[in-house]
Amino acid sequence: MIGEELKERLYQERERWFPWLAVLFASGIGLYFVLPQEPLLWLTLGVWEALVFAAIILRHHRSALISISLISLIAFGFGYMQLKAVYLSKQAQVKTEQDLYISGTVKELDYNSKGKQRLVLTQMKDFDGNEIKGRYKITLQSKKESFNIGDDVELAARVDAPSPAVMVGGYQFDRKTFFDGINGTGFALSRTFKLGEDKSGENKPLIEKIRSKIVNRIENVLPADEAGIATALIAGERFGISDKITEDYQNSGLAHFLSISGLHMSMLAGFMFLLVRSIIAAIPPLALRVDSKKISAIIAVILSAIYLAISGGAIPTQRAFIMTFIVLLGIMFSRQAISMRTISWAAIIVLLITPQALIGASFQMSFAAVVALIAFYESSWKGLIHREQKGGFFALCKAYIIGILVSDFIASVATLPFSIYHFNKIAIYTTIGNLLAGPIIGLWIMPAILVVMLLMPLGLDYYALIVLGKGIGLVNDITAKVASLPHAGLPVLSMPLWGLVAIVYGGLWLCIWQKKWRHFGWITIIIGAMSMASTKVPDVLIDASGKAVAVKDEQGDMVVLPSRGKYFVKQIWLDKTSSSELSKQQKKELTKITKGKAENKNWLDMTCADNQCLYKNKVMIIKNKGIEIDGKPFDSQQSLGASIYINADKIKIDTVRAYIGHRLWNE
Repeated sequence: MIGEELKERLYQERERWFPWLAVLFASGIGLYFVLPQEPLLWLTLGVWEALVFAAIILRHHRSALISISLISLIAFGFGYMQLKAVYLSKQAQVKTEQDLYISGTVKELDYNSKGKQRLVLTQMKDFDGNEIKGRYKITLQSKKESFNIGDDVELAARVDAPSPAVMVGGYQFDRKTFFDGINGTGFALSRTFKLGEDKSGENKPLIEKIRSKIVNRIENVLPADEAGIATALIAGERFGISDKITEDYQNSGLAHFLSISGLHMSMLAGFMFLLVRSIIAAIPPLALRVDSKKISAIIAVILSAIYLAISGGAIPTQRAFIMTFIVLLGIMFSRQAISMRTISWAAIIVLLITPQALIGASFQMSFAAVVALIAFYESSWKGLIHREQKGGFFALCKAYIIGILVSDFIASVATLPFSIYHFNKIAIYTTIGNLLAGPIIGLWIMPAILVVMLLMPLGLDYYALIVLGKGIGLVNDITAKVASLPHAGLPVLSMPLWGLVAIVYGGLWLCIWQKKWRHFGWITIIIGAMSMASTKVPDVLIDASGKAVAVKDEQGDMVVLPSRGKYFVKQIWLDKTSSSELSKQQKKELTKITKGKAENKNWLDMTCADNQCLYKNKVMIIKNKGIEIDGKPFDSQQSLGASIYINADKIKIDTVRAYIGHRLWNE
């Protein structure tokens, strides 16, 4: 009886089956990443063969064949991801730290948080002229050093295997660099010198030459803060944005504006469409002979493709271009293209090109927002907007404001779980920020970007850049004001991975189906949200070197003890545990405690003497040497760091190695 009812409901929503194909394919990719150990390739191939064999045997049983097909999509996603990982693992990976003389060609470059260039080097050789295989990413010594793609350089550098996660549940840097094709990372031990004549212009791809000219032009015309945002919006280069402005955009809920996505692509294509159609309409003989809609759509597609190329082609931009292209293709063939099927095709194409994008925050948040907006548009939005658009000017203004408020609320709710999981932060005033900045972005900045792109090849873009800069400056002021409000960027603890997965599948069930049974998705969404209650702050954190240690105070915040160790590790600890940096007074008090000159059990249950601190009478912390648990040294290097939980009767230890397992990217 239940089976028949389920079949009936599925049949009634047969037009919504296609999006689930993308979900199943993505599920297979995700399954590969959550395994604790690297799966055997022959076993994966065996599963594929078994599914083919089962399909042949059961080809006359429709229900069985459908089930096999669905499982096969998961298996295909899993195997597709695994094959890519195996292919990348065949490249030479750095295993141990080593100091090298390196000469090579700059293939890619970006900047770290301190403004220093990071060069991706290829065609490398050592001091004796021997070939160094692979690609190394090296951070330069000084912010004053600057090179271009295509430059031949030489330097002395310390190179090591990419860093793994620095804590349980933390971001896996080694996995990211592995799939980026980086075989080793490090930093320069000397100044970096350019070899021979400047050949950057010869070696640099055409699109990189164009991007460099765009960035230089913007920086020559606009002030630094405005230029940083402008280069991010046009060329996809975010290195010029200061940390303060980045933080303001994050805390005001406008961080999405800095990443080229559907907002930018759709607006740019839309304005180009309207511009071309208006020009054609202004020439009656031409308007009578050509289909202005189709001509406008073709030119808008061309502009979108150019924008994709010069912006660097990040994941949100790829998704935005694919969707924009499909929508404009629908106009060319007189079809309605904005649908769940469109976003499904976009997801499939992106995952076929870069399957590892699935586990990135950019992919997840971008697609979550669009899926939620499409689902809402299909159910309620259309009628709401159409009712408002029937009136005059004030009704249209009202519709615009309602559109901003509703779309912002839907997109914010859809991306909230990912913001919590990846960034441990909630932007409380995102609606205010978007309501104030939205009209400026939509009616000022994006049209100005279109004009700049059209006039820059002609050298007539100066005043257009000035206008663009004024709009960006106004948005910068708005973000600063909103970010200054109390608790604008609220720190929170991450939910566990299983909680995020529960929310994702519940949200997909709610958004993809259209009948009443879709509301069953709320069950897993609520369960996933409740999983945040199971997240606990560790009592002790220790890094792989054993030199950096943090302990939990009596208020539940992590306190990083004075020691050597990498700054970024300590900062990640504070961010992931929603802890704040100590005030000057607290730092002075902590120094006294660690030197054995004071105790404050109301703040920190720790007693110190002779460079040793006993925390909660359970863990002995030895300065710059590690920790002892129950009198036994803890091997933090072998475990890659650990999170320690102290209970009344026992100590629980979660290691980074157990969390990430033995995978191709950390061996």
